[in-house]
Amino acid sequence: VSTLQGGPRTLLSYGDNQPQSVLSFPDMAYEALIRFDVPAGSVAPSRLWYRPAAAGTLQITFYESSGLDGPGKPLWETQREVSEAAAGPAPSGRWMTEVLNTSDIKGQSTLWVGFRKLGGGPSLWCSDKDAGHYYMRSSDPARHVSLVPVRRAPLVQLEFEPAH
Repeated sequence: VSTLQGGPRTLLSYGDNQPQSVLSFPDMAYEALIRFDVPAGSVAPSRLWYRPAAAGTLQITFYESSGLDGPGKPLWETQREVSEAAAGPAPSGRWMTEVLNTSDIKGQSTLWVGFRKLGGGPSLWCSDKDAGHYYMRSSDPARHVSLVPVRRAPLVQLEFEPAH
């Protein structure tokens, strides 16, 4: 838990937050998914942080958890252009943020966050430490890739603030 301007905040992340490898998307059918267990108490997601390694267009989607503990119904999504200036090598790359001022994702005990390539060659920095909360899937029915665990952690963080 950290205290930032505006009061106490909780920042969830997996791995060791060290950019060690790059997650790229083979094509537009693949989606990287991170599972976040929402902290107990009266909190609401307020900001998503992610560390791009290469430029391109990303679709970011928040999902509720399904009855089988996988990504369920989409709750919120946005498209984001990652510029060359925002992406870059590990020492100089920047964190991008999405302000989550939507009630659509509040009140969930588990949230799934998905990243999908929409154009260009976007990629995300990853920690090589296995965190157990990262998965890939493909929406291409010819591939038969549903939800596959991956042994590294994208540098993605979810910030929570006290619910109002």
